[in-house]
Amino acid sequence: MPEKTIEPFAAIRSVPSLSKGEEAPEFQAVQDFLHRFGYMGARTASDNRLDDAAAEALASFQQQHGLPVTGAFDNRTRGEMTKHRCGMPDLAPGVAFSIRCSWPNPNLTFAFEDGTNDIVGAAEFQAVRNAFGTWAAAVPLTFTEVTTAQNPDIVIDWRPANDPDHSMVGGVLAHADFPPACGIITNTLPKPVHFDDSEHQWVIGSVVNGFDVETIALHEIGHILGLQHSNVSGSVMFPTVSSNSTKRALTADDLSGIRELYPTSVLANGTYTIRQKSNGRFLDAHEIAANDFRLVTRPAQNNDTQRWEVASVGAVYMIRQKSNGRFLDAHDSTANDFRLVTRPAQNNDTQRWVLLPVGDGSFTMRQLSNLRFADAHEIADQDFGLVTRTAQNNDTQRWLLASAGANTFTVRQKSNGRFMDAHETADNDFAVVTRPAQNNDTQRWVLLPAGEGSFTIQQLSNRRFVDAHESSANDFSVVTRTAQNNDTQHWLIDKV
Repeated sequence: MPEKTIEPFAAIRSVPSLSKGEEAPEFQAVQDFLHRFGYMGARTASDNRLDDAAAEALASFQQQHGLPVTGAFDNRTRGEMTKHRCGMPDLAPGVAFSIRCSWPNPNLTFAFEDGTNDIVGAAEFQAVRNAFGTWAAAVPLTFTEVTTAQNPDIVIDWRPANDPDHSMVGGVLAHADFPPACGIITNTLPKPVHFDDSEHQWVIGSVVNGFDVETIALHEIGHILGLQHSNVSGSVMFPTVSSNSTKRALTADDLSGIRELYPTSVLANGTYTIRQKSNGRFLDAHEIAANDFRLVTRPAQNNDTQRWEVASVGAVYMIRQKSNGRFLDAHDSTANDFRLVTRPAQNNDTQRWVLLPVGDGSFTMRQLSNLRFADAHEIADQDFGLVTRTAQNNDTQRWLLASAGANTFTVRQKSNGRFMDAHETADNDFAVVTRPAQNNDTQRWVLLPAGEGSFTIQQLSNRRFVDAHESSANDFSVVTRTAQNNDTQHWLIDKV
């Protein structure tokens, strides 16, 4: 296939240098660029003139790209504007930020549509898989490849530059989108990762006039996860990139942003050793029926008998209302209708909630203390109050989470679309209710992992904790016990 080459943003190369107040017909191309990438609003009647609005936008561009901030259109600004780059905006209506929002579900799926004829075989697909793996190694997220028929969260495709969902014409290498709560292309699934297949040459590695698939995929997946462009030159999330180069490792700036969105205190899926904190012995198990396949603790064996596969089926969270810092709790009695309320921190399981994906994009919310499900009345006579109920297996107990910032979500009942809210007064018992959208902090909830450097392991069926005998007479057997609140029930979980 012949080489594809394009001079990025060619119209800008012919624009003369201008200072504030000067004008030239060609300056319209600069105005178009500044609008396209988020530095200013729609073009005005003074498109040819470097007026106050254009000077302010140019100053923002210069600051974002590490140039001298002059507000003028000069040689260095022209050079930076005519580089190959990502199609996502640098700013969101004129304000720079490094993070945008996150996914409530840490287990995402992706699928491929068409590849590119620039690369022999299917190496471009493996390059994208490698990029997913780099992000998964940095934060507690999993990415599972599925087919397009399995309703993936993300779809990867090579498309013409005039992609109907987001144009890549003129020097844009690729585009993606942000998570569903803050998308600029769509707030429905699947989210796109689209590569320009008509104006750019795709390669594996550093090749003259070619662009490394893994390098560009790593950047675009950062957007998919909720990262905005960075102003740190050399970071993966910097908006421009050169041909004949690779950048396949996350920098400190990239890691700082992604870990603010997805704190690493959440345990990612993988293989772990589990070591009792009190004596350092490892969780092991007998391999034969004569020993009842009993769990024991043993010194390190460095083999698979002491390695345990951890797979997330949900996460335990404390849910705190952003407006007042009070925690989601629930009455435990019929007399109070098992009504949900907000309370100051109790540091117990009445304020811990298990979020489990249902499979349709919604979640159930189950109170850890009694395993009853969050539900809500459907009528005004009951103030649309939230309650806990035994399993109903219907949409009244399914909740849609949408990110409203780092660890912050809106929670909407699937059956009626009303949002979780809470009374602000003791007269109303700080009761939790559902309300139409208010677009304020009373409907924004902060989800915090309920963990520490070590973990307790509690059996869901009976609420007893994993413990272990301390003596050889008892074969150091692992047992369950009621809460002891000491290190015999604290376990250090180490990734293998």
